[in-house]
Formats: sequence, C-alpha cells, structure tokens
Amino acid sequence: MQPPYYFPHKREESYPPVERVRRWFEKRGDVAEARDVQDNAEYYYKGDILVIRGDGSMQFVEVKSEPSYTRHTTENLAIERYSDVAKHSPGGPWSTQADFYVHIYADGLLVVMNRKRLVHWIDSELERDRHTFTYREIANHGWVTGTYLIPRGRVRSALGDWMREYDLD
Repeated sequence: MQPPYYFPHKREESYPPVERVRRWFEKRGDVAEARDVQDNAEYYYKGDILVIRGDGSMQFVEVKSEPSYTRHTTENLAIERYSDVAKHSPGGPWSTQADFYVHIYADGLLVVMNRKRLVHWIDSELERDRHTFTYREIANHGWVTGTYLIPRGRVRSALGDWMREYDLD
C-alpha cells in the first residue's frame, strides 16, 4: 500500500514546474507577459498562470506536474476527476476555468490542451462507457482523490490540434 499523498509537500513541488511553464509561455512570440498567479486568491479558480497576449487578450493556464514520471515511464495523463471522492468535489480540469490545461513531465515533456475540449471529450467518453479509462483513488491525509489514467495517444487522437506536445529540454 502506498503512503498517503501529502498535499502541502506536493504544492511546494509545483512551484518549479509552474515557473518552467511560465517561462516557456513568455518566450512565445505572441505572448507579452506570463504571470504566476497560483498564490493569488483572486485567480484561484482561473489557473496557475495568467498569459497576456500581444493584443492584450488574457488566457489562463492550469499546470499539472508529473515529477515522478517521464514520457517514457508512463503513456498516461493522470487527470484528477475528484479532489475529494467522498464530497464529489471537482478536481483537475473540472475545478478550474483556465483556457489551457497542461501537464509537464520530469523529462521536460509539456502537453498543452484546450481545457474545455478536454473536459467535454472525457465526459462524453465516460457517458458512453463509464469504465473506458482506468480509475484510481489516491489517499491523502484526510481525504481521497479520484484520478483517471488516460493514454496521451488517445487524447491526441481525440483532441487533434487542441492538444500539442513540446519538449522543454
């Protein structure tokens, strides 16, 4: 049996990957500024990074870090469905209003997805077959999260251009 997931420690682990993703967005030619807003209560449900485009438009990015996995050690995206299974509180892309939902793996693979399209596709697949994805419950200190393991290739096929992969290393 795995030891419980320790949320405060995992939150601290999220800062370097969020910073890495922020810097990546800021280097893009169409981005004027990218700000880390994960500790700003005003943006809590909007995302971890605020991206301001050259035309002044704003978008938000939710970052999911996979510090224990590389693109080679897992073919999956671990997408949290419930942040608390007992309360059925939404997790992952269901718990944010961000425009983009991204995963960054330990080896620098960055997977960028349109959050709304991702949620719609997962929901429609689950409606068709509620066992279509592997589901795991992960113990935390005081609660349990519910996570789907979804192969990146399957997401890529479903989302097409609404999912992109980049190598940050």
